[in-house]
Amino acid sequence: MKILVINPNTTQAMTDEIHHVAKAAAAPGTVVETVQPKAGPRSIEGNADEVLAAYHTLDLVAGTRGKYDAYVIACFGDPALAACREVSAVPVIGIAEAAFHMASLIAYKWSVVTVLPRVKPLLEELVLRNEMERHCASIRCTPLTVLEIEEDLDRTKRMMVDEGRKAIEEDGAEALLLGCAGLGPLDKWMQDQLHVPVLDGVACAVKLAEGLHGYGLTTSKVAAYKDPEPKELVACPGTLAAVYERAAARA
Repeated sequence: MKILVINPNTTQAMTDEIHHVAKAAAAPGTVVETVQPKAGPRSIEGNADEVLAAYHTLDLVAGTRGKYDAYVIACFGDPALAACREVSAVPVIGIAEAAFHMASLIAYKWSVVTVLPRVKPLLEELVLRNEMERHCASIRCTPLTVLEIEEDLDRTKRMMVDEGRKAIEEDGAEALLLGCAGLGPLDKWMQDQLHVPVLDGVACAVKLAEGLHGYGLTTSKVAAYKDPEPKELVACPGTLAAVYERAAARA
């Protein structure tokens, strides 16, 4: 199968790291391609960032329709996830959603360990949207910005382990989720340090995408994820306009 992994931000180094993690998680025979938008924020750390990134992520999915067997949205906020499902017949997996579900199969309570505190409200809303509040023990933040993760890896590791240990000892977490796509390479190292399962959402999403494809499942178009209603778009990318034109032709 062929998976397109989309890093919704515009930092090439992060896209390269995400590709490495996704490819390592993929089964033999799975082709993984990883891209980023040509425009948008360098990192996603708030609602405005997410809206900008979502628009360009949706454009990427619409513009590659029919070329891939599944998509992975590689940002822990899952930007544009539902919208991308509307314009795609094949599965579209968000890395937070994937990590939530996979962690809940192996642990009753889990915690998210992530970057700077301003993302906490976004992740709290994401937990509620996925109806995972029963399983979420806590969301633990570090002072790190997304782009600081790679600047001093020893510092990043220290902060992540410190917060992860607090989540286990103080919050009752039985597993930990890495709350940023850029943290993916730390999963097995943290697992060795803390002796609980540590899940990277990119790897989780790749494995779920493979499972859905192998089972022959596609996105339901009955109601919530049906194609957009036919309408004229004004000054929007041609890729999105084409989706609406196809909808109009079917109407």
